[in-house]
Amino acid sequence: MDIAWQRVGAYALCIGDDDRLLLTRFEQAGNPDSGSWTLPGGGMEWGEQANETALRELREETGFKSSIGPLLGVTSTWLDAAISRRGLPGHSLQIVFAAHDLRGVLKQDFSDDDSTVDAGWFALDDMRGLRRVPLVDFGVALRASAA
Repeated sequence: MDIAWQRVGAYALCIGDDDRLLLTRFEQAGNPDSGSWTLPGGGMEWGEQANETALRELREETGFKSSIGPLLGVTSTWLDAAISRRGLPGHSLQIVFAAHDLRGVLKQDFSDDDSTVDAGWFALDDMRGLRRVPLVDFGVALRASAA
């Protein structure tokens, strides 16, 4: 299969004192996962380091600042043209970092964001009923490494 595009994203795994995970919900026209919950994070900008991306996206999507690291894991997804919002086959690579020492207040107004529409803390039991992307389950599996 020829790759028509590749996207690299960096994400923050944020675990609260009560063992809840911080998730964000996005809406994006043409994306088959639109309306799903995910880890805070997103695509790297040109010249940006992955840890910088995770910090920037965490702040933009949730309002929180934090310390970042260590690297917890990397996963990837191959998308064929039929399910790619670009209509072309591609590869998405997701880099997950631990986030520590969260500071700030959870964002409530998302009018300034182009894709994030909600953010919240979720207990593992509460996540079972959520529409979520596979990255959330990958993050859950990495929780022990983040502590």
